[in-house]
Amino acid sequence: MKSSELVLIDPSSSGHQALPPSSVSPIPTALAPGNGRSYRVHIETFGCQMNEYDTELVRSLLTTSGFTLTHDKETADVVLLNTCAIRENAHTKVYGHLARLHPLKRRRNLVVGVLGCMAQNLKQDLIEGKSIVDVLVGPDGYRRLPALITQAIESQEQGLTRKGLSVDLSEYETYDDILPQRLDGLNGWIAIMRGCDNFCTFCVVPYTRGRERSRDPQGIIREAEHLAAHGYKQITLLGQNVNSYRAENWDFARLITAVG
Repeated sequence: MKSSELVLIDPSSSGHQALPPSSVSPIPTALAPGNGRSYRVHIETFGCQMNEYDTELVRSLLTTSGFTLTHDKETADVVLLNTCAIRENAHTKVYGHLARLHPLKRRRNLVVGVLGCMAQNLKQDLIEGKSIVDVLVGPDGYRRLPALITQAIESQEQGLTRKGLSVDLSEYETYDDILPQRLDGLNGWIAIMRGCDNFCTFCVVPYTRGRERSRDPQGIIREAEHLAAHGYKQITLLGQNVNSYRAENWDFARLITAVG
């Protein structure tokens, strides 16, 4: 780990409680529709570094489930927008992108999904009426995303419209068992915790990302070692309030020492 630089950041980037990790069923390894075709997914990310990290988690979940990632929105079978409910500019951009997807969706089958904080905070607005959104998944529902996309694809191929939602908040989900699929680069994000307990008057984070929970430190250290081994020179630890990191007898100071 000596070759990597550590950077700390608090990005400024709400259902039923999910089961603890030990009770969560594993994601099947071949969820993409079983007609021999690999469906192409295009992902656009808006907002903070935590959203960038979540997109890396989503990439890993989708490719493990048999989907193919593409940079070409025009030929994609699925377009996912990973959204932010904090930054107004990112919020406005998402609605603009959805409007520009209307003509494409009229011409052919296209699954449109909204992920992240806007999906959690504005779910009624995004799914009601003549909305083109087929899949709506909040920050704690990414494990269900491959199955919901598959359902939407199969529905469209049958000439049906079925919207898929996973917008429940969790007290347990940290995605600790998922290795993010990153693009090549020098800086790697690692989320060490999710959610927030502060409930500041001006902030919606506790309502969009849930209550605060910290990741297992050994999982964080393994992820940092993986980044260093793959040539990353800078590691950024992410959390809404990293100073409140607690995992058994680990605090943030001990975690920094172990990662650095």
